[in-house]
Amino acid sequence: MPSFITQGIVLRHADYREHDRMLTLLSPTMGRVEALCRGCKRPQSPLLSASEWFALGEYVLFAGKGRMTVSSCHVTETFYPLRTDYDRLKYATYLLSITEAAAQPGEKAVELFTLLARSLSRLAYTGKDPQAVSAAFLLHFSNISGYRPRLSHCVRCGKAIPDEQIRLMDIENGGLLCSSCSEGISAAQPVTLPQVQWMRDVLQNGIDKTTLPESNAPGALLADYVETRIEKKIRHQGLWKT
Repeated sequence: MPSFITQGIVLRHADYREHDRMLTLLSPTMGRVEALCRGCKRPQSPLLSASEWFALGEYVLFAGKGRMTVSSCHVTETFYPLRTDYDRLKYATYLLSITEAAAQPGEKAVELFTLLARSLSRLAYTGKDPQAVSAAFLLHFSNISGYRPRLSHCVRCGKAIPDEQIRLMDIENGGLLCSSCSEGISAAQPVTLPQVQWMRDVLQNGIDKTTLPESNAPGALLADYVETRIEKKIRHQGLWKT
């Protein structure tokens, strides 16, 4: 019965019996992993910090009897400041939910793992607006997942859209709509030029290098865009500011 060593981020945990937890991990090499963490709820357990939400570390997993078990873990990051700021905690848990819904067992997730780790770090250790950080996560998530939104041409007819004519985005088909194609599209949502410029710049340069206002981040729009593609609605009442 083999053992595996992998990096992992705890996406979710559920109590199992008196002292154990079932963990959902994101592994860059193994995708979404379900693993039993025995004894982690006991006082002074060396696995306690490894079984908490957001924990990032090197997990030793033992495969046997049809499931994975955590043998040991060297925790390298807990993103502890998230636990002291409820607003940032809400956004961070939303990112975990999106990741859990999208990651697949047995499929490599190197880019997603890196994106999640960096986004959690920005939420925990920088003064960046959590809505902007989360919107950037959703935007880059769309890109690495193969459905980068079209932000210069009409997603229907393919014509270039002048900046002054930007009005609507087709959520289902994945891009901007020109005025000729926008009639009768129920999935079209309003979008402003500053929002589109922010998305273009973040895709090209990253959120750490953009100089555009954080208030331009279209969090609600990108949440709908991503949730449509992963085919799961994530509860986020009051999360996105307007």
